[in-house]
Amino acid sequence: MSELLDQTKSTLADVPFETSQLFYSRTDKRGIIKAGNSVFQAISGFEWTQLLGAPHRIVRNTDTPRAIFRVMWGLIEANSVAVAYVRNKTSEGRGYWVLAMVLPTSDGYLSIRIKPTSPLFAQIKDLYRGISAAEQGESLSVEDSEARLLGELGALGYPSYEAFQTSALLAEFRARSAALSPKLKGYFTDTDRIKKGLQAIKSAQVDLMAAVESLRDLPTNMRIVASRLEPSGGPLSAMSDIYNSTSAVLFQEITDFALGHTSISKRMDEAFEKACFFKVATLLVEETMAATAQDDLLEYGVDPGVEMSLLGNVLAQYSAIERESLQIAERLAQDLNRASYDLRRSMLGLDTIRVMGLVESGRLGSEGSRIGATMEQIGGCHSAIIALLQSIKDNAAIVNAGVAGLRMHFQKRGALAAG
Repeated sequence: MSELLDQTKSTLADVPFETSQLFYSRTDKRGIIKAGNSVFQAISGFEWTQLLGAPHRIVRNTDTPRAIFRVMWGLIEANSVAVAYVRNKTSEGRGYWVLAMVLPTSDGYLSIRIKPTSPLFAQIKDLYRGISAAEQGESLSVEDSEARLLGELGALGYPSYEAFQTSALLAEFRARSAALSPKLKGYFTDTDRIKKGLQAIKSAQVDLMAAVESLRDLPTNMRIVASRLEPSGGPLSAMSDIYNSTSAVLFQEITDFALGHTSISKRMDEAFEKACFFKVATLLVEETMAATAQDDLLEYGVDPGVEMSLLGNVLAQYSAIERESLQIAERLAQDLNRASYDLRRSMLGLDTIRVMGLVESGRLGSEGSRIGATMEQIGGCHSAIIALLQSIKDNAAIVNAGVAGLRMHFQKRGALAAG
């Protein structure tokens, strides 16, 4: 009978709520509810006497895979922010979907939840449906469920759960802002500009490595041909030796620049994503504070002073992280601009050696045409590499301007708010 009742409840329509409504709740380290706002209480359908002191799983719906909670707990216990799509349930057993952002505090966790409306949400609902069915119907262990979750997210292009949650938070915040907050249009214009520049840099780096790879064997070929055309120690052989030693160092610098663990563009991309993530987090905390100031929490037995203090501390902490990350991204964009300029200049110097060798080969007449053809091939690769480094430099400048625009956008916004 209980199974039939559960099935009946699961077929009920989800509880409707507005995009503008924002859920807030706070728990201790054990997940026991200590506070919340009127939206949380009203949509859940539970009385405050039922919510306060109860474990937060009182609103958990089995449509959310257990793997999600395992991943989230792993993040927040490591003192990191956790974001996830979650389907909660009401006191009547009805469901409602939220995107939850859980923020660790010194003595527990804050949770801010919004209505998901982005195209990504539809994808994830289908993914959840399959994993939940396997958990319930196939007795899939939570460990195997987590592995399946991460595998399916990987298939969608997310190398880690952290990469996915960043995309989810930004996608949902953007969709929500499009409906509610046109003032943020300038912010999204700048972020789109930066992302476009970063993508162009990534694409250019792939082409750059292909060009370097196509060039890699040609200097050796040039040296072999030179040794056959003239006595040992001749001018062509000397130039070939200089080219070989110089190019080997330069190609390694280009490889480190594009692919190395310390790649400037990779670190810049990571810093920018982090800045965006924490900017959205701070904006949602700001909105929660504004809503909390209007909510009669004392009526529910919740001390508004405590909640505002906790939210204020989180806001200060995450604002500092966002500012620092944005400063790092801006500095790295400048570094990338300089590095691509320096490498391009080095490539032009390397091409000068090639041109000198080409002139020298011309003195050998028809015999020199063999090495001349190789040098022409090398010249084509040089031109491609130089052009790609220029493209990276140009796009680094675009990224730098975009990051500066973001900084100025929120400085102006803060000044207006203060005034």
